[in-house]
Amino acid sequence: MTITTANHPDSIAQRLDWGPKCGVLLAVLATVGACSAGNSPTPEGQGGDQGVGGSGTKAAATTTSQSSTATGGATQANNAGGASSTGGTCATGDTTSAGGSPAAGGTNAAGGSPAVGGTNAAGGSPAVGGGGATALGGTRSDGGGSLAVGGTNAAGGPPAVGGTNAVGGSTAVAGATTTGGAGGSAGGTFVEFSGSNCSATSAGLLSAESPKLPDPFAMHSGTRIAAKSDWTCRRAEIKADIEKYEIGPKPDASTATVKATLSGSNLSVAVTTTSGSITLKSAVTGSGSCVVIATDMDLNIVTGCTKILFSTSDVIPYNNDTGSQSQSDPFYKVYPSLWGKIGNYMAWSWGVSRLIDGLDQVKDQLKIDMTKIATHGCSYAGKMSLFAGAFDERVALTIVEESGGGGIDAWRASADFAKRTGVSVEKIDNTNYAWFMSSMKSLDPYKLPHDHHELIAMTAPRAVVILGNPGYQWLGDESGYKSTMAAVEVFKALGVADHIGYDFTGGHAHCSAPTSQVNSINAFATKFLKGGTASTNVAIKPSDSSFQLTADFDWTTPTLQ
Repeated sequence: MTITTANHPDSIAQRLDWGPKCGVLLAVLATVGACSAGNSPTPEGQGGDQGVGGSGTKAAATTTSQSSTATGGATQANNAGGASSTGGTCATGDTTSAGGSPAAGGTNAAGGSPAVGGTNAAGGSPAVGGGGATALGGTRSDGGGSLAVGGTNAAGGPPAVGGTNAVGGSTAVAGATTTGGAGGSAGGTFVEFSGSNCSATSAGLLSAESPKLPDPFAMHSGTRIAAKSDWTCRRAEIKADIEKYEIGPKPDASTATVKATLSGSNLSVAVTTTSGSITLKSAVTGSGSCVVIATDMDLNIVTGCTKILFSTSDVIPYNNDTGSQSQSDPFYKVYPSLWGKIGNYMAWSWGVSRLIDGLDQVKDQLKIDMTKIATHGCSYAGKMSLFAGAFDERVALTIVEESGGGGIDAWRASADFAKRTGVSVEKIDNTNYAWFMSSMKSLDPYKLPHDHHELIAMTAPRAVVILGNPGYQWLGDESGYKSTMAAVEVFKALGVADHIGYDFTGGHAHCSAPTSQVNSINAFATKFLKGGTASTNVAIKPSDSSFQLTADFDWTTPTLQ
């Protein structure tokens, strides 16, 4: 189904009225088979994201129980587009080895306890040489640096892409496996942000308009990176650019104290700064050593993992599509000095990171593997998942579903599409200025020193899978595809082309993934969360005949050493 400009809501009043009407038009499919319990917020209505510059509202009175699944799979969150889709993945056979935990030879030994030479040394204590980032056979480095045995980092320096991971650990960029601890992000580190030693700063706006997507391999100095190890500091520059122009600064983890408690299935994470304290709460559902953090909605696609729901209301409420901000929002109790200086996506990604901090404290109780974490959201929550995964290197797999403008879409390519077609899509001048900083509205997208192909690339060398839905024009999937294809080049250069996949299959309701997309997600989950074997060479481009899908960049991909 294609949403045309004739029936697409453009005014806020139209959007608020449009979603419920569509909810009446589309029937809700009956579902069978238990998958997980608990209702969750529905994604935006048809047309994509909401709020100022959005395109629809949440469905009214169209929800179904989240405890049942459609034929063959998991129930998708309902929306104004209507019903739960079929073809999900709540299938049998998703359990792990004996004892419900990874089999011997994985990150943990059979039965779920830490394996000798796994993430922790025998008995669960830090491995030899504690105090650094990568273990000599464990998770900490010998001598306090970040050099893994056989890795490529300089002792005590920032982690380099291309380090090695443990047998049973997560995949390293271009790195062979070594006997020892489970690796996290590139170089075997397991930290929120590995570029703190890079002294990266943001770049100024370009002096002249540049219509092509910026070179992700070019440092702000103009020098192009030559080694995989250089990506750490280049990534830090991209982070600085996005913070300056779009969402504001993400507070460093060291500025807060985190204390997690687990009571039954209820997780509470208290976050305290010198200014105050807030608590993040989540009901833990499902089971498995891998973890899926659902950003404000549980889409029930990935099975066989522990599920944690991140609720925006614990940080800055989503506020039913208005995207507003209030100085009384919980986030400003802990960081009052950031009032008026950030967009909600910064606060939300910070909240996901603090939730990960809390999970690390109760990992033994939950029997989870902290190197096997995913984020997943759709529409506005798809953006949230992307920002969370891009800004926290502890996320092994980022699942981005129908994120639209401000997510996978490049601001430049969206502006190009709107000029060529006259079709309204979410752009830098008509997005939501509570989600993003209000100052962004006046920016010329062609003068930005960065664009969102680089936001996607920030997940490299970790894994990301991207889903589109070209029938919903507001999502701007021509732009999203071009941005994704530019990001693919970064993964290729880092030697991990199979760590990024995209599936722009259309013809389905918003945030109700069809069978092909469910399969795409679960191939990535099998490979990067469950230690299984699956092909992640997922490359399904949008089939919309009005799209121009030629490359939107003129730089070449370097051969990185």
